[in-house]
Amino acid sequence: MMAQVSRQRHCDVPAESSYYWLTVRDAEARREATRRRLENPSAAALDAQELSLLAGYGGAAPLFARLPIPYRLVPLHVRTALLGAKYRLEARRVEGTAFPAWPIESSVDRQRASGWERATAEAGVPLERPAWPEGRRAAFLLTHDVDSRPELGLIAALRDAEHVRGLPSAVGFVPRISWPTQAYAEDMVANGAELYCHDIGHDGRLPTLSAAEAVGAFATVFEASPWAQRLMRGFRSGQLLMSPDLRTAVGETFDYDMSLPDTERGGAYGFSAGCATVFPFAIGPLLEIPLTLPQDVFLLQVHRLSPERALACWLRKIEYIVSVGGVAVLNVHPVWVNPSRQRMWDAYVRLLDAVAADERLWVTTPARLAQWLDQLRYGSAADE
Repeated sequence: MMAQVSRQRHCDVPAESSYYWLTVRDAEARREATRRRLENPSAAALDAQELSLLAGYGGAAPLFARLPIPYRLVPLHVRTALLGAKYRLEARRVEGTAFPAWPIESSVDRQRASGWERATAEAGVPLERPAWPEGRRAAFLLTHDVDSRPELGLIAALRDAEHVRGLPSAVGFVPRISWPTQAYAEDMVANGAELYCHDIGHDGRLPTLSAAEAVGAFATVFEASPWAQRLMRGFRSGQLLMSPDLRTAVGETFDYDMSLPDTERGGAYGFSAGCATVFPFAIGPLLEIPLTLPQDVFLLQVHRLSPERALACWLRKIEYIVSVGGVAVLNVHPVWVNPSRQRMWDAYVRLLDAVAADERLWVTTPARLAQWLDQLRYGSAADE
Protein backbone atom coordinates (compact mmCIF):
# COMPACT_ATOMS: atom_id res chain seq x y z
CA MET A 1 0.00 0.00 0.00
CA MET A 2 1.27 3.51 -0.77
CA ALA A 3 2.38 5.60 2.16
CA GLN A 4 -0.43 7.85 3.38
CA VAL A 5 1.73 10.96 3.09
CA SER A 6 1.92 10.50 -0.67
CA ARG A 7 -1.86 10.24 -0.95
CA GLN A 8 -2.22 13.69 0.65
CA ARG A 9 0.17 15.52 -1.68
CA HIS A 10 -0.81 17.58 -4.72
CA CYS A 11 -4.53 17.12 -4.06
CA ASP A 12 -5.11 20.49 -5.70
CA VAL A 13 -3.53 19.35 -8.98
CA PRO A 14 -6.37 18.41 -11.39
CA ALA A 15 -4.39 15.97 -13.53
CA GLU A 16 -0.72 15.17 -14.01
CA SER A 17 0.67 12.68 -16.52
CA SER A 18 3.34 10.22 -15.44
CA TYR A 19 5.11 11.12 -18.70
CA TYR A 20 6.56 14.12 -16.87
CA TRP A 21 7.85 11.95 -14.02
CA LEU A 22 9.34 9.38 -16.39
CA THR A 23 11.25 11.90 -18.50
CA VAL A 24 12.49 14.29 -15.78
CA ARG A 25 13.16 12.31 -12.63
CA ASP A 26 14.54 15.11 -10.48
CA ALA A 27 11.50 16.69 -8.80
CA GLU A 28 13.06 20.17 -8.49
CA ALA A 29 14.13 20.20 -12.15
CA ARG A 30 10.65 19.03 -13.11
CA ARG A 31 9.07 21.91 -11.23
CA GLU A 32 11.32 24.38 -13.06
CA ALA A 33 10.48 22.86 -16.44
CA THR A 34 6.79 22.93 -15.54
CA ARG A 35 7.07 26.62 -14.67
CA ARG A 36 8.63 27.30 -18.07
CA ARG A 37 6.00 25.21 -19.81
CA LEU A 38 3.17 27.16 -18.22
CA GLU A 39 4.69 30.44 -19.38
CA ASN A 40 3.82 29.39 -22.92
CA PRO A 41 0.28 30.64 -23.73
CA SER A 42 -0.46 27.51 -25.76
CA ALA A 43 0.28 25.31 -22.74
CA ALA A 44 -2.93 26.39 -21.02
CA ALA A 45 -4.99 25.28 -24.01
CA LEU A 46 -3.20 21.94 -24.15
CA ASP A 47 -3.66 21.44 -20.40
CA ALA A 48 -7.37 22.20 -20.68
CA GLN A 49 -7.75 19.69 -23.51
CA GLU A 50 -5.86 17.03 -21.59
CA LEU A 51 -7.80 17.67 -18.39
CA SER A 52 -11.10 17.33 -20.25
CA LEU A 53 -9.98 13.91 -21.47
CA LEU A 54 -8.36 12.64 -18.30
CA ALA A 55 -10.79 13.93 -15.70
CA GLY A 56 -13.79 14.26 -18.00
CA TYR A 57 -14.13 10.64 -19.09
CA GLY A 58 -17.59 9.32 -18.37
CA GLY A 59 -20.98 10.93 -18.74
CA ALA A 60 -24.63 10.29 -18.16
CA ALA A 61 -25.61 6.84 -16.99
CA PRO A 62 -26.07 4.61 -20.06
CA LEU A 63 -29.47 3.16 -20.82
CA PHE A 64 -28.67 -0.29 -19.42
CA ALA A 65 -27.93 1.30 -16.02
CA ARG A 66 -31.38 2.94 -15.99
CA LEU A 67 -33.43 -0.14 -16.77
CA PRO A 68 -35.99 -1.21 -14.14
CA ILE A 69 -34.33 -4.63 -14.05
CA PRO A 70 -30.61 -5.48 -13.76
CA TYR A 71 -29.14 -5.61 -17.27
CA ARG A 72 -27.31 -8.81 -16.36
CA LEU A 73 -30.63 -10.66 -16.46
CA VAL A 74 -30.37 -10.36 -20.24
CA PRO A 75 -28.38 -13.39 -21.49
CA LEU A 76 -24.74 -12.67 -22.29
CA HIS A 77 -24.99 -13.71 -25.93
CA VAL A 78 -27.96 -11.36 -26.43
CA ARG A 79 -26.13 -8.45 -24.80
CA THR A 80 -23.01 -8.90 -26.90
CA ALA A 81 -25.04 -9.29 -30.10
CA LEU A 82 -26.88 -6.02 -29.39
CA LEU A 83 -23.57 -4.32 -28.57
CA GLY A 84 -22.08 -5.41 -31.88
CA ALA A 85 -25.14 -4.41 -33.89
CA LYS A 86 -25.23 -0.95 -32.30
CA TYR A 87 -21.53 -0.44 -33.02
CA ARG A 88 -21.82 -1.43 -36.68
CA LEU A 89 -24.81 0.86 -37.17
CA GLU A 90 -22.95 3.85 -35.72
CA ALA A 91 -19.73 2.99 -37.59
CA ARG A 92 -21.42 3.73 -40.92
CA ARG A 93 -22.03 7.27 -39.73
CA VAL A 94 -18.94 8.36 -37.77
CA GLU A 95 -16.06 5.93 -38.40
CA GLY A 96 -13.00 7.82 -39.62
CA THR A 97 -13.88 11.03 -37.79
CA ALA A 98 -14.40 9.76 -34.24
CA PHE A 99 -12.01 10.65 -31.43
CA PRO A 100 -10.09 8.95 -29.91
CA ALA A 101 -8.94 6.94 -32.92
CA TRP A 102 -8.92 3.15 -32.51
CA PRO A 103 -6.93 1.07 -31.70
CA ILE A 104 -4.18 3.71 -31.45
CA GLU A 105 -4.69 7.37 -30.56
CA SER A 106 -1.36 9.19 -30.47
CA SER A 107 -2.21 12.89 -30.76
CA VAL A 108 -2.47 13.77 -27.07
CA ASP A 109 0.70 11.95 -26.05
CA ARG A 110 2.51 13.44 -29.04
CA GLN A 111 1.44 17.02 -28.21
CA ARG A 112 2.39 16.57 -24.57
CA ALA A 113 5.84 15.28 -25.53
CA SER A 114 6.42 18.17 -27.94
CA GLY A 115 5.47 20.84 -25.41
CA TRP A 116 7.54 19.20 -22.68
CA GLU A 117 10.57 18.98 -24.96
CA ARG A 118 10.42 22.75 -25.55
CA ALA A 119 9.93 23.50 -21.87
CA THR A 120 12.82 21.35 -20.67
CA ALA A 121 15.13 22.83 -23.30
CA GLU A 122 14.25 26.37 -22.20
CA ALA A 123 14.80 25.41 -18.56
CA GLY A 124 18.11 23.69 -19.32
CA VAL A 125 16.75 20.46 -17.86
CA PRO A 126 17.92 17.14 -19.34
CA LEU A 127 15.06 15.21 -20.95
CA GLU A 128 15.23 11.43 -20.74
CA ARG A 129 13.47 8.78 -22.75
CA PRO A 130 10.72 7.13 -20.65
CA ALA A 131 12.39 4.21 -18.90
CA TRP A 132 11.08 1.59 -16.54
CA PRO A 133 12.74 -0.66 -13.94
CA GLU A 134 15.43 -3.04 -15.14
CA GLY A 135 16.07 -0.71 -18.08
CA ARG A 136 12.85 -1.75 -19.82
CA ARG A 137 11.23 0.50 -22.41
CA ALA A 138 7.59 -0.02 -21.41
CA ALA A 139 5.50 -1.64 -18.70
CA PHE A 140 2.99 -4.46 -19.16
CA LEU A 141 0.09 -5.48 -16.89
CA LEU A 142 -2.09 -8.58 -17.15
CA THR A 143 -5.49 -8.27 -15.48
CA HIS A 144 -8.60 -10.45 -15.32
CA ASP A 145 -12.11 -9.23 -14.46
CA VAL A 146 -14.15 -12.10 -13.01
CA ASP A 147 -17.66 -10.96 -13.84
CA SER A 148 -19.65 -14.07 -12.92
CA ARG A 149 -19.62 -16.88 -10.37
CA PRO A 150 -18.91 -19.65 -12.89
CA GLU A 151 -15.73 -17.87 -13.97
CA LEU A 152 -14.15 -18.65 -10.61
CA GLY A 153 -13.58 -22.15 -11.96
CA LEU A 154 -11.82 -20.77 -15.06
CA ILE A 155 -9.17 -18.63 -13.38
CA ALA A 156 -6.77 -21.48 -12.64
CA ALA A 157 -6.09 -22.25 -16.30
CA LEU A 158 -5.23 -18.60 -17.01
CA ARG A 159 -3.03 -18.30 -13.96
CA ASP A 160 -1.24 -21.59 -14.73
CA ALA A 161 -0.46 -20.48 -18.29
CA GLU A 162 0.93 -17.19 -16.98
CA HIS A 163 2.79 -18.65 -14.02
CA VAL A 164 4.72 -21.21 -16.07
CA ARG A 165 6.02 -18.31 -18.18
CA GLY A 166 6.95 -16.23 -15.14
CA LEU A 167 4.24 -13.63 -15.78
CA PRO A 168 2.39 -12.07 -12.82
CA SER A 169 -1.23 -11.00 -13.13
CA ALA A 170 -3.99 -9.31 -11.15
CA VAL A 171 -7.53 -10.61 -10.73
CA GLY A 172 -10.63 -8.53 -9.98
CA PHE A 173 -13.68 -9.86 -8.13
CA VAL A 174 -17.21 -8.41 -7.93
CA PRO A 175 -18.38 -8.28 -4.28
CA ARG A 176 -22.01 -9.21 -4.95
CA ILE A 177 -21.33 -11.70 -7.72
CA SER A 178 -17.92 -13.38 -7.81
CA TRP A 179 -16.49 -12.58 -4.39
CA PRO A 180 -13.96 -15.20 -3.24
CA THR A 181 -13.59 -16.64 0.22
CA GLN A 182 -10.74 -15.35 2.34
CA ALA A 183 -8.91 -18.67 2.00
CA TYR A 184 -9.28 -18.63 -1.79
CA ALA A 185 -8.05 -15.05 -2.02
CA GLU A 186 -5.10 -15.56 0.29
CA ASP A 187 -4.10 -18.69 -1.60
CA MET A 188 -4.08 -16.73 -4.86
CA VAL A 189 -1.89 -14.03 -3.33
CA ALA A 190 0.45 -16.65 -1.87
CA ASN A 191 0.85 -18.01 -5.39
CA GLY A 192 1.83 -14.64 -6.84
CA ALA A 193 -1.48 -13.10 -7.89
CA GLU A 194 -2.58 -9.59 -7.05
CA LEU A 195 -6.23 -8.83 -6.34
CA TYR A 196 -8.44 -5.79 -6.93
CA CYS A 197 -12.05 -4.85 -6.35
CA HIS A 198 -14.15 -4.97 -9.52
CA ASP A 199 -17.21 -2.77 -9.03
CA ILE A 200 -19.72 -3.85 -6.35
CA GLY A 201 -22.75 -5.18 -8.19
CA HIS A 202 -21.63 -4.80 -11.83
CA ASP A 203 -25.10 -3.43 -12.58
CA GLY A 204 -24.19 0.06 -13.80
CA ARG A 205 -25.57 1.72 -10.66
CA LEU A 206 -22.34 2.53 -8.78
CA PRO A 207 -21.45 5.68 -10.81
CA THR A 208 -24.93 7.11 -10.15
CA LEU A 209 -24.28 7.28 -6.39
CA SER A 210 -22.99 10.36 -4.61
CA ALA A 211 -19.40 10.27 -3.44
CA ALA A 212 -20.51 9.70 0.15
CA GLU A 213 -22.85 6.89 -0.89
CA ALA A 214 -20.12 5.20 -2.93
CA VAL A 215 -17.62 5.49 -0.06
CA GLY A 216 -20.26 3.94 2.19
CA ALA A 217 -20.83 1.10 -0.28
CA PHE A 218 -17.11 0.31 -0.35
CA ALA A 219 -16.98 0.49 3.45
CA THR A 220 -19.83 -2.03 3.68
CA VAL A 221 -17.89 -4.46 1.48
CA PHE A 222 -14.76 -4.18 3.58
CA GLU A 223 -16.63 -4.37 6.88
CA ALA A 224 -18.04 -7.71 5.74
CA SER A 225 -14.63 -8.85 4.42
CA PRO A 226 -11.88 -7.08 6.42
CA TRP A 227 -9.22 -9.21 4.75
CA ALA A 228 -10.15 -7.73 1.36
CA GLN A 229 -9.14 -4.18 2.26
CA ARG A 230 -5.64 -5.44 2.98
CA LEU A 231 -5.38 -7.45 -0.23
CA MET A 232 -7.26 -5.21 -2.68
CA ARG A 233 -5.69 -1.78 -3.08
CA GLY A 234 -7.05 -1.09 -6.55
CA PHE A 235 -10.35 -0.81 -8.38
CA ARG A 236 -11.94 -1.20 -11.79
CA SER A 237 -15.59 -0.36 -12.42
CA GLY A 238 -18.01 -2.61 -14.27
CA GLN A 239 -18.36 -1.69 -17.97
CA LEU A 240 -15.59 0.89 -17.39
CA LEU A 241 -18.16 3.39 -16.09
CA MET A 242 -17.00 6.48 -14.24
CA SER A 243 -18.33 9.70 -12.74
CA PRO A 244 -16.72 12.53 -10.75
CA ASP A 245 -18.37 11.28 -7.56
CA LEU A 246 -17.21 7.72 -8.13
CA ARG A 247 -13.67 8.90 -8.85
CA THR A 248 -13.70 10.84 -5.58
CA ALA A 249 -14.89 7.76 -3.69
CA VAL A 250 -12.31 5.52 -5.37
CA GLY A 251 -9.59 8.04 -4.49
CA GLU A 252 -10.65 7.95 -0.83
CA THR A 253 -10.72 4.16 -0.72
CA PHE A 254 -8.06 2.79 -3.10
CA ASP A 255 -4.54 3.56 -4.28
CA TYR A 256 -5.23 3.22 -8.01
CA ASP A 257 -8.03 2.91 -10.55
CA MET A 258 -8.11 1.01 -13.87
CA SER A 259 -11.55 2.06 -15.14
CA LEU A 260 -10.56 4.30 -18.06
CA PRO A 261 -9.72 3.00 -21.54
CA ASP A 262 -7.32 5.01 -23.63
CA THR A 263 -9.62 4.35 -26.59
CA GLU A 264 -12.67 2.15 -26.91
CA ARG A 265 -15.26 1.50 -29.60
CA GLY A 266 -18.85 0.51 -28.93
CA GLY A 267 -18.66 0.71 -25.15
CA ALA A 268 -20.96 2.14 -22.52
CA TYR A 269 -20.31 5.74 -23.56
CA GLY A 270 -21.17 5.43 -27.21
CA PHE A 271 -19.28 4.76 -30.39
CA SER A 272 -15.97 6.23 -29.24
CA ALA A 273 -14.66 7.09 -25.79
CA GLY A 274 -11.43 7.15 -23.83
CA CYS A 275 -8.77 9.27 -22.13
CA ALA A 276 -6.46 9.12 -25.20
CA THR A 277 -3.19 8.37 -23.38
CA VAL A 278 -1.09 5.26 -22.75
CA PHE A 279 0.54 6.85 -19.71
CA PRO A 280 -0.88 6.59 -16.18
CA PHE A 281 -1.80 9.90 -14.61
CA ALA A 282 -2.71 11.33 -11.23
CA ILE A 283 -5.94 13.12 -10.46
CA GLY A 284 -5.38 14.45 -6.98
CA PRO A 285 -4.28 11.51 -4.82
CA LEU A 286 -5.59 8.84 -7.20
CA LEU A 287 -3.44 7.16 -9.84
CA GLU A 288 -5.36 6.29 -12.98
CA ILE A 289 -3.89 3.39 -14.97
CA PRO A 290 -5.60 3.41 -18.39
CA LEU A 291 -6.71 0.17 -20.02
CA THR A 292 -4.61 0.44 -23.18
CA LEU A 293 -5.14 -2.87 -25.00
CA PRO A 294 -8.55 -3.71 -26.51
CA GLN A 295 -10.66 -6.05 -24.41
CA ASP A 296 -11.31 -9.58 -25.62
CA VAL A 297 -15.10 -9.21 -25.68
CA PHE A 298 -14.93 -6.14 -27.94
CA LEU A 299 -12.43 -7.69 -30.34
CA LEU A 300 -14.48 -10.87 -30.66
CA GLN A 301 -18.06 -9.66 -30.37
CA VAL A 302 -18.07 -6.01 -31.45
CA HIS A 303 -15.31 -5.92 -34.07
CA ARG A 304 -15.91 -9.56 -35.03
CA LEU A 305 -12.21 -10.31 -35.31
CA SER A 306 -10.92 -13.84 -35.49
CA PRO A 307 -8.67 -14.91 -32.59
CA GLU A 308 -5.69 -14.61 -34.91
CA ARG A 309 -6.58 -11.05 -35.86
CA ALA A 310 -7.26 -10.21 -32.21
CA LEU A 311 -3.74 -11.37 -31.38
CA ALA A 312 -2.34 -9.24 -34.21
CA CYS A 313 -4.23 -6.22 -32.85
CA TRP A 314 -2.77 -6.74 -29.37
CA LEU A 315 0.76 -7.14 -30.70
CA ARG A 316 0.47 -4.05 -32.88
CA LYS A 317 -0.69 -1.95 -29.94
CA ILE A 318 2.11 -3.26 -27.74
CA GLU A 319 4.64 -2.21 -30.37
CA TYR A 320 3.20 1.30 -30.37
CA ILE A 321 3.27 1.50 -26.57
CA VAL A 322 6.89 0.35 -26.48
CA SER A 323 7.78 3.01 -29.06
CA VAL A 324 6.51 5.82 -26.79
CA GLY A 325 7.45 4.24 -23.44
CA GLY A 326 3.96 3.83 -21.98
CA VAL A 327 2.05 1.11 -20.16
CA ALA A 328 0.30 -1.78 -21.92
CA VAL A 329 -2.66 -2.96 -19.82
CA LEU A 330 -4.65 -6.01 -20.91
CA ASN A 331 -7.93 -7.21 -19.43
CA VAL A 332 -8.77 -10.81 -20.29
CA HIS A 333 -12.05 -12.30 -19.05
CA PRO A 334 -12.06 -16.01 -18.13
CA VAL A 335 -15.42 -16.43 -19.86
CA TRP A 336 -13.95 -15.38 -23.22
CA VAL A 337 -10.44 -16.82 -22.93
CA ASN A 338 -10.24 -20.37 -21.62
CA PRO A 339 -9.24 -23.83 -22.94
CA SER A 340 -12.79 -24.59 -24.11
CA ARG A 341 -12.45 -21.76 -26.66
CA GLN A 342 -9.48 -23.38 -28.33
CA ARG A 343 -8.59 -20.83 -31.01
CA MET A 344 -8.83 -17.90 -28.62
CA TRP A 345 -6.91 -19.84 -26.01
CA ASP A 346 -4.15 -20.59 -28.51
CA ALA A 347 -3.99 -16.91 -29.45
CA TYR A 348 -3.68 -15.91 -25.80
CA VAL A 349 -0.91 -18.43 -25.17
CA ARG A 350 0.96 -17.03 -28.17
CA LEU A 351 0.58 -13.56 -26.68
CA LEU A 352 1.97 -14.77 -23.35
CA ASP A 353 4.93 -16.33 -25.15
CA ALA A 354 5.61 -13.06 -26.98
CA VAL A 355 5.39 -10.98 -23.80
CA ALA A 356 7.58 -13.36 -21.81
CA ALA A 357 10.26 -13.24 -24.51
CA ASP A 358 10.15 -9.45 -24.97
CA GLU A 359 13.03 -7.96 -22.99
CA ARG A 360 11.71 -4.45 -23.63
CA LEU A 361 8.76 -5.02 -21.28
CA TRP A 362 8.67 -4.68 -17.51
CA VAL A 363 5.91 -7.17 -16.69
CA THR A 364 4.52 -6.24 -13.30
CA THR A 365 1.28 -5.83 -11.33
CA PRO A 366 -0.90 -2.73 -10.86
CA ALA A 367 0.02 -2.16 -7.20
CA ARG A 368 3.74 -2.51 -7.88
CA LEU A 369 3.44 -0.13 -10.83
CA ALA A 370 1.48 2.37 -8.72
CA GLN A 371 4.02 2.22 -5.90
CA TRP A 372 6.98 2.68 -8.25
CA LEU A 373 5.33 5.62 -10.01
CA ASP A 374 4.44 7.20 -6.67
CA GLN A 375 8.09 7.02 -5.66
CA LEU A 376 9.18 8.35 -9.06
CA ARG A 377 6.80 11.28 -8.76
CA TYR A 378 8.41 12.40 -5.51
CA GLY A 379 11.99 11.57 -6.43
CA SER A 380 12.68 8.31 -4.59
CA ALA A 381 12.27 5.62 -7.25
CA ALA A 382 15.07 3.23 -8.09
CA ASP A 383 15.44 0.53 -10.70
CA GLU A 384 14.45 -2.90 -9.43
